[in-house]
Amino acid sequence: MPDKQPRLIYLVAADRAEELERLREQFADEPRVEVVVDRRERRRAAPPRSQPLQRRAPVAERDPSRAVPDLPADGVRLVQPLEPVGRVHETTSLDELVTRSLAAEPAAVSELWWRTSERVMTRLRLHVGRRRADRSTSQVLGRILDELPAYDPYDEPLQEWLDDVVDRFARAA
Repeated sequence: MPDKQPRLIYLVAADRAEELERLREQFADEPRVEVVVDRRERRRAAPPRSQPLQRRAPVAERDPSRAVPDLPADGVRLVQPLEPVGRVHETTSLDELVTRSLAAEPAAVSELWWRTSERVMTRLRLHVGRRRADRSTSQVLGRILDELPAYDPYDEPLQEWLDDVVDRFARAA
């Protein structure tokens, strides 16, 4: 049975709602892409200590201009929610996870991140420090997924390629 949940979500700032229809038309034939107005407030106060901290599912902050090149950069975000890591790919090789991630298989993307995140985050923390790296998790994951089509396993091992992506991300941050 096909999954009805969107795999990519374009969040359009309320003041950029005119872009909404254009994006909806662009992705009308893509059932796994959803375009919505982002009405959330950007900065919120921390919850009182008496309330338990509610964590959201991790997301990858993708580059919306890669899918729609002439899209203005401000006011539009592209997020890819990650599924919980399951047992589906526990024996899948890294090369196969890359292939399945490129095919936008949600479970493969989650497994790939689970297997590589410690290396990625350790390297990023060396560049920018723990706090800044921890705040940049969704952006660095998005950068990895955005650049994954350029990865060539015959050219270099995945770990070295990941290091290069993280290094470029850190320099740009």
